[in-house]
Amino acid sequence: MGSSKWIRFMGAAALFFAGLGLCGQPAQAQVKGHLSKVQVVKKAPVWTNYKKGKKTRQYLKKGTVKQVKASATDNKHTVWLKVGSKKWIASKYTVVLTTTKQTAAKTTASTSLTNSQLTQAASSQAPAGSSWRQNAVVALAKAQVGKAYVWGATGPNSFDCSGLVQWVYKTAIGQTVSRTTYTQVKEGVAVAVSTASLQPGDLLFWGSVSAPYHVAIYVGNGQYVSAADEQQGVILATISSYFWPSTARRIL
Repeated sequence: MGSSKWIRFMGAAALFFAGLGLCGQPAQAQVKGHLSKVQVVKKAPVWTNYKKGKKTRQYLKKGTVKQVKASATDNKHTVWLKVGSKKWIASKYTVVLTTTKQTAAKTTASTSLTNSQLTQAASSQAPAGSSWRQNAVVALAKAQVGKAYVWGATGPNSFDCSGLVQWVYKTAIGQTVSRTTYTQVKEGVAVAVSTASLQPGDLLFWGSVSAPYHVAIYVGNGQYVSAADEQQGVILATISSYFWPSTARRIL
């Protein structure tokens, strides 16, 4: 597979992987920190090495979760992940689940917002959403926490990330929202990704600003509801400085 170079995962450095988004759309996933765990989202062939390796008869099936031992890129700019002894897969078959931090200080920062992020001034002139619509969306979104994540599902018993957004908005307030992260990120108006500007019901996106791989519903107090993956299901989580959204949209 030609020459390659190692990628070093620095604590605050952004790393981009070509892969399939949690909502079933190809995307560039932005990850901050040390890559730790990935999930296979498409049947992935296993190679003995990323450099002049041989393709084995093994495949990792969709849904498989693997710890990442190392990473490298070949001369065709393909990112490879080492997931076992003499076991490598291309990152395009995976999405990132978790990252690890280098120091205790950074671990603390990963679960809370930095002062600069908390006080970031709003850069958008987006109108404020009506309170009853916001409350209805937030209440219904929170009520889904604990339900299953299923690829392509749009509710009411299971969801993928964009399916959750679509179902919550339609059910809570009768508002039609498009189906994929690619189209949802074009709806409404852009707002700054900070607690100074975000309002309950805003949509948070991760990955490329024009083609994000994941979406969640902001519910206030630095938290969001997300159909995360098959292991976690629908969760209530806190925005992390190590997994900061790339953009946000207001559609209320």
